[in-house]
Amino acid sequence: MKQEVELRKSTRVLIKKCHVCGNLMEAVREIEKCDCCEKSFLPSNYFSKVHAKNTEEFKNLFCSIDEMQEEDLIRGISVIW
Repeated sequence: MKQEVELRKSTRVLIKKCHVCGNLMEAVREIEKCDCCEKSFLPSNYFSKVHAKNTEEFKNLFCSIDEMQEEDLIRGISVIW
């Protein structure tokens, strides 16, 4: 429910396809885990960011859709709409 409210507020949406099960997801923040098969994902552009030392720092690497650019995405898996 919370995610649906956030989707309505934002003008941009991230659409991501899980590379394991093929599930399509929409969000206004980078998706951390597939809601169907629970496969964990790395944040976009992970290797150019500072590697996190703990769980909290790792979660902060996932950014909101307003901070992302098309060149941050892997073509064929994610798209900003």
